[in-house]
Amino acid sequence: MEVREVPAVWRKFFSGIDERKRQGIYAGLVGICANLLLFAAKLAAGILSGAVSLIADAFNSFSDMGTSIVMLLGFKIAAQPADENHPFGYGRAEYLAGVFVAVAIIFVSINLFVSSVSAALNPDSIAVDEITYAVLAGSIAVKVALTIFYRAVGKKINSAAMFTAATDSLMDCISTGVVVLTMIIYQQFSFNADGLAGIFVAVFIFSGGLQAFKETSYPLLGGAPEPELVSKIKNIALQAPKILGVHDLIIHNYGPNQGFASMHVEMPADLTLLASHEIVDRIERRLSTEFNLSAIVHIDPIVTDNPETAELLKTASKILAEIDARLTLHDFRVVPYKGGRKLLFDVVVPQDFPMMDRDIRRRFQILLNKISAKDFAVIHFDHQYC
Repeated sequence: MEVREVPAVWRKFFSGIDERKRQGIYAGLVGICANLLLFAAKLAAGILSGAVSLIADAFNSFSDMGTSIVMLLGFKIAAQPADENHPFGYGRAEYLAGVFVAVAIIFVSINLFVSSVSAALNPDSIAVDEITYAVLAGSIAVKVALTIFYRAVGKKINSAAMFTAATDSLMDCISTGVVVLTMIIYQQFSFNADGLAGIFVAVFIFSGGLQAFKETSYPLLGGAPEPELVSKIKNIALQAPKILGVHDLIIHNYGPNQGFASMHVEMPADLTLLASHEIVDRIERRLSTEFNLSAIVHIDPIVTDNPETAELLKTASKILAEIDARLTLHDFRVVPYKGGRKLLFDVVVPQDFPMMDRDIRRRFQILLNKISAKDFAVIHFDHQYC
């Protein structure tokens, strides 16, 4: 579904807000209008028919109007410029709006479950007519359109909150469809499955709400970046001239399109400072252009023309592999030390590695002393963030 530009009549309301935030606010306004209309229509039809699932569905639409308001406010707050108290801006307000929508879905499902259990234990008659069916059919049509619309906007602006709103609308389509099914069953077989259907819908909506909560809270809790993004960033650095290795990559954000990254790159120690700076500066500019990331690249000088250092690097790598093949090292340096040599380097430790840092250090030193009793290892441990 193609997402049109924000109507000109609303341009003043969106003054000073970038196009991404405009699309989010516009989607919120559309949701408010659509859900208010559905609430009024469903409530009237539910009161006339006496169907508890239809009345519950009406208040579900009313709550959807509330979540649309929250989503609108979330994008509006996120659009505020950075200030003294929030130097990185208010972009995470969009994530909070998505979490609120997910919590609202869960809350509605619990209320629906309670009322449906009551209806299942004490079934009542249901009045079914053409007007009720027309209202429900119109509701499904509107919610299908909203689902497609929210997903299109979410894809266009890369918004988890918008995808959560789409999930909410899809849940509504299914719940309303079940209401229609129960009415058909009642009309054909005189069996009131209204309460049982409500229980089924409540469980289904609850499951969708939990999934939506997980997805929207993920960035707020510092979730790991996409592996594909990590791979692309590392490849960009490795494609630059004179880059021997990349490590200590950290990626985080303060809202969609407000990402930050830092990493270390290994470069030959004989390069001039000006030459090294020009290379990493190009990497930073490319990351900004391609991924909208504000990046900081740190240079680690590596001695590449010393045979002794090269041999000791092989030895250290072999010892690490003997401890565990998943351990890798970087920033390897050698300096004289009390008649022997001091080996300084960083070891990358995978997540959930079974050994403690001190145990790795102790084991490495024991194995190193078997080869050279006068050498000493100074190890700094890096625990992977990406």
